[in-house]
Amino acid sequence: MTFDGRIGAAFGVAGETVKQLLALATATIGGAIALFDDDAQAGIDFGPNDGLLKFGLIMCGLSVISGLFALGAIVGQLGGSATPPSVYAKGITTTYTTQLASYGLAIAAIVAHVVR
Repeated sequence: MTFDGRIGAAFGVAGETVKQLLALATATIGGAIALFDDDAQAGIDFGPNDGLLKFGLIMCGLSVISGLFALGAIVGQLGGSATPPSVYAKGITTTYTTQLASYGLAIAAIVAHVVR
């Protein structure tokens, strides 16, 4: 099955967007641990008021997992189904929306932790 140029470009953009958000979420997890970890304690210790930061890290983790599922959904659409592939398939839009929303909540929670 051949794709027209628009379908190929749409899947290319969708895949790249998911990968960029995966990289951002992973870097955010590493950056938050590097910046907010208390070196005086063994293990990871973010201090007494760390609820928002932990929530933000959990949301970043959810964003990473959702991004992996989104990439799987993109590959599944391109994998030879009988219907024409679409970047608007329910599996792709659900996982990508979850990835994007959880990353947005993560950034908001981490910023709120810093400002507070």
